[in-house]
Amino acid sequence: MPDSIERPAVVLLGVSGHPRAIAAIRSLGRAGIRVIGVEREDVLQRAFSRYLHNRVRANPTAEALLAFLERQSGRPIVMALDDDYLITASKHVDSLARWGVPTMPRWEHLTRVIDHAMLYRIAREIGIDTPAFFKPDDEAALRALVPTLDLGRREYLLKTVPGTVPAEARNGRYTKIASGDAGRFEAECREIAARLGEFPLIAEIVPGDATHCIGVCMLVDHDHTPVIAYAMKRLQLFTYSRGGFVHPYELGANVYCESVHDNEAIDAATRLVRATGYVGVITVEFRRDSRTGRLMLLKADPRFVRATSLSTALGLDLPTALYRLFVERVDAGAESESASTAPACPAYREGVAWLWATMYLENFWDNRDNRAVRRELLTLVRNAYRVKSLAHVSLRDPLPGVMHVQWRAGVWLADRARGLVRRLRNRSPSR
Repeated sequence: MPDSIERPAVVLLGVSGHPRAIAAIRSLGRAGIRVIGVEREDVLQRAFSRYLHNRVRANPTAEALLAFLERQSGRPIVMALDDDYLITASKHVDSLARWGVPTMPRWEHLTRVIDHAMLYRIAREIGIDTPAFFKPDDEAALRALVPTLDLGRREYLLKTVPGTVPAEARNGRYTKIASGDAGRFEAECREIAARLGEFPLIAEIVPGDATHCIGVCMLVDHDHTPVIAYAMKRLQLFTYSRGGFVHPYELGANVYCESVHDNEAIDAATRLVRATGYVGVITVEFRRDSRTGRLMLLKADPRFVRATSLSTALGLDLPTALYRLFVERVDAGAESESASTAPACPAYREGVAWLWATMYLENFWDNRDNRAVRRELLTLVRNAYRVKSLAHVSLRDPLPGVMHVQWRAGVWLADRARGLVRRLRNRSPSR
């Protein structure tokens, strides 16, 4: 690698105060790499860090991003931190490559992992189990399908592809928990189809709680071989899994996790990225079916996830490793994609934990009268020595933690104030 003064800068698309953005900024900054953050105009929580060299505003549109990159010098390495920027950049990789070095895959490869119908079909072709899923072609197919679903005992998700229209228009999410009533179920599918132009993917929820879930975080080389791969288990926070499916993105209690060794999950994820032709950073998420113990594919996140700073605690440092993968490829003259000199995946320690403390404590406070929640907090306290990475807190870079606590406190107080106003409005007038 060249001396730090000669290193290309990194342009991070979609910076915010989210843990994945802070993890990427710190990883790259500590390596002596200049970090330029691009944030959207309506960003809710801004990114603050001693390692953030500059911050500009450009919404996730091709026009805005290309205009911004045209003004950059030295062909920066371009990474995307959220889905909107990722999709826009992926669809315009060739244009981005005129001024920088994109690290995201082309759209034809990205769509194979963000379109769950396509991802599940690819997985089944190579022998990886997936949830039961259905994609009605028309109204008649939907009417014929619904009576065959076990709505009384099973739960289902309605999914649309990120970058199209959200499954849940109210909150903008691309995954929605379907109603257990057949009539409402059909109505929800029709409402999505009216906006999307086609019916959503219907996927059965794999039963199991947070302790049944495994995420495999990987950096995949240009020959579609992982050069970094480690597994993490999301540790259970009672409020996420005390009965029924609660959160449509639940990999587990996604504020507290630890590294584990799960060769079956890593092998399945490795075969999946090869089959999709993926290159770059990705987390493949599985859940073990609580009925059978079988490993079931849930989804894939083709970007950094919130627990990315766990990779730093493990000595793997995904953001900097991604940077090196593309810088070394440029320095080598972009040799044949089939050629790879990357070493085998490095070993890592098991039982190293990551914690998003503010979110954990907020969930605890909201459920402080629940005995099971109090027991979980005691368990966390006993195992605190295993927490080697925190979402925002760092003695070397305290600003993100300070600003995040300030922001979360404001959100928490505003929520309580709104709740108080609602209660006052709903009180019966005194007689």
